[in-house]
Amino acid sequence: MGTIDHLTVSDLFFKSEHILGAYVFSCKDLQSSQPLFNDGLPTLIFMPEKTNVVHLKKADVEIKLNAAWVCCGVIENTYWQLPEDLPYIIVLRFKPSSFYEIFNVEPAFFLTRPYCSLSEIMSNRWIQIIDQLYQKETISDQFELLKETLSTYTVIENRPYLLQAALEKIDYNKGNITVSELIHDLGGKVNRKWLQRSFVKYIGISPKKYISLQRFIFMFGHCQNKSQKEIIDNTFLSGYYDYNHFLKEFKQYIGVSPTKYNWE
Repeated sequence: MGTIDHLTVSDLFFKSEHILGAYVFSCKDLQSSQPLFNDGLPTLIFMPEKTNVVHLKKADVEIKLNAAWVCCGVIENTYWQLPEDLPYIIVLRFKPSSFYEIFNVEPAFFLTRPYCSLSEIMSNRWIQIIDQLYQKETISDQFELLKETLSTYTVIENRPYLLQAALEKIDYNKGNITVSELIHDLGGKVNRKWLQRSFVKYIGISPKKYISLQRFIFMFGHCQNKSQKEIIDNTFLSGYYDYNHFLKEFKQYIGVSPTKYNWE
């Protein structure tokens, strides 16, 4: 794959009508074993070299993915075994409606398979694009190819307005909101069954699980370099009923308790 050239790692490099954000993340300071989870939205990851292999481990099960891979939906107790010399990864966060149409895949596909190699879902056209991508000399050239390719797709946004409003309220509150509160904030214009059906159809996960993911991601980001007391205090501010509620979700997503997790 290309060199980093003049770009600064971890910056946002572009958005489009299909992309919420395209990034380059440095991996040089990461531990060899990293918890893998995302916010539920479709995310495409490119390793630096086409020959790279991704090694994931869930409990005692080992999973191998190709250099271009996808994660989407709910990821639990899964660790990414990073190669020691991995310099960076490219990450593309998609708008769900665009991703599912561009790659012609149903959201339900990720209910039981929250990560897979891109080759499992891509068309012949994308096989050629990925080959071209890994022939580019710089990341700038790779992003230009991706932007050019994505610009050829026209996706009609068919996501209901009230569903978009629900997503924005959840994100604004960083997951510190219940489904009942969400329905109330939407002015009572939707009911629980409609919200459940719409989230599963357009996003691929339930509203309760999506809320849980956003709340956990926000809280996880605030746990580093915090004392046990600070973590406990933050659980209430983040919308957890108590510390045990957070502890349960931490074990669910990460596989161990916060006190046993390596925060370095």
